[in-house]
Amino acid sequence: MTGQRLTNLALVTVPAALVFLSGCAGAPIVPEHRYLLGFTSQSAAPAVSSEHRLWIALPRLAPFLRSDGIVMQINDVAIHQGRDHLWAEDLAIQLRRSLREELARKLPRVQVLDDSESAATGEPPHRLEVDVDGFQGRYDGVAVVVGQWRLRDGTGRLLAARQFSVERPLPADGYQALVESLAAAWRGVADEIAPVVGSKLIAADH
Repeated sequence: MTGQRLTNLALVTVPAALVFLSGCAGAPIVPEHRYLLGFTSQSAAPAVSSEHRLWIALPRLAPFLRSDGIVMQINDVAIHQGRDHLWAEDLAIQLRRSLREELARKLPRVQVLDDSESAATGEPPHRLEVDVDGFQGRYDGVAVVVGQWRLRDGTGRLLAARQFSVERPLPADGYQALVESLAAAWRGVADEIAPVVGSKLIAADH
C-alpha cells in the first residue's frame, strides 16, 4: 500500500478496495485466510521479585472489532469487516497475550498475570484495564491502534490512566502485511504502558 495508489483508495468502491488490499487484483480471494498477531522473538525474562504483580484484564473491544473479520477502514467514515480474512483466535485474547508477553519482557521485576491466574496469587494484584477503540488498517496505508488504559491497585483505586494512538505503515500490500503492522502498533502501545506501570508499582510498594 504505497505511493499514489494509497491517495486514491478513499475514492474507490468497497469491492475495488478489497481487491486492492488482497494484493492480487486479477486472482480470486482464497476463502478463510486466518491470522494470528504472533509473538516477539525474544523470550520474556523471568520475574526476579514476587513483590510486584500485575493482572492484565481481558481488553474491551469496540463493538465493530468483536467479529472474526479483520477490519479495514476504506475512507473517513466507512469500514469493512473481512469475510475471507479472519482472526484465527478471539482478538481480545490475542491482545492480552501479546501485551502480557511484552510487559513481562520489559518489566522483569514484575510478575505479569492474566485474570485466570490472578486468583492463585492469594492477594489482589494491581490490575491493568485496556479499552481498544480502533484496531484496523486505514486507506492511506497505515495500521491504526487507538484506545485507553487504566492501572488500578488491589482495592480498585485508580493509579494511572492514559490514552494511546499508535500508527505503523504497511510495508506491502495484503492482509499479512496489515496484521504484522497491527502487531507492531500494539507492541508500541506496550512501549508506552511499561514505564508508567513500572514506576507506579514500585512507588506503591514504598
